[in-house]
Amino acid sequence: GIGLVLKLIASALQQKMIGENLSHFVSIRQFVSVNSNMMRAMKLVLKRHGLSVSKVAILIGGPDWPTSVLCGIMRLSLPQIMLGTTPVVFLIFPTCLTGALLFMASLETESGNPQFPWVGTAAAITASLTAMVQFGSMIVAAYYLERAADKCKDEIEAIEIDQEVKEADDRDELMRNCYKAVTQWRVVPLFMKTMLLSSLAMITASCYMVQFFASMCFIEHSLTDSVQYNLGGNPLNIFLPLGWVAIGLFSAATMFLWMFCTWGKAQARKRAVSETSVPIIA
Repeated sequence: GIGLVLKLIASALQQKMIGENLSHFVSIRQFVSVNSNMMRAMKLVLKRHGLSVSKVAILIGGPDWPTSVLCGIMRLSLPQIMLGTTPVVFLIFPTCLTGALLFMASLETESGNPQFPWVGTAAAITASLTAMVQFGSMIVAAYYLERAADKCKDEIEAIEIDQEVKEADDRDELMRNCYKAVTQWRVVPLFMKTMLLSSLAMITASCYMVQFFASMCFIEHSLTDSVQYNLGGNPLNIFLPLGWVAIGLFSAATMFLWMFCTWGKAQARKRAVSETSVPIIA
């Protein structure tokens, strides 16, 4: 019940607060990819009156955030979209059941034996069922989108292209090409090469520490353990000295990578300005 309520609230907020109220921002419409063939096919299905199987399949198995925001951009009826989203409970239930069974499987008696010996097998079965249901919902949604794209080509092509989004997409494509050009290894300055290689070395060392020396990096702590009793009430106590080293290397690697990307974007903007008169938005 709580899972369904949270899903419906999230969908409603995405539709009304983002899709409907912020649809005048080009960046929102661009992020949803309103001009892509998939989203145009989705528009065609969603704008049909009533609740068809294809419409419900897309509301449940389609990409979560873009689908809800697109409903808002199209000013679709919120009650109807909420009703069409309600069958998502059939995806939520096996997921919650799997979580409950995994928790029960972790419970032990005073002698250290599993309190519910049968739960481990049941959890494995429900986990497989959950994966099948989740994947199946995406396959069904993709099927109906593909069918709409094949059978309604003329109607999809008749949907007007968002020119503002197209111009933004063209600018982004230009920036991507320029970024790719200025970050070719042979033209990257020595200092930036050193920074990138240092980032790679540090993130690799951090990953090896965490993967192969986990017992030296972290206090053993499972999902069902108490932070109060196992970690003294401080979640940061989970880190041992080597764990802090791994975190430090990860942070430094992230910072170096960010600096390299920032430099690359600045160089790409300069190259883009020299190649076109179209204003480049940072």
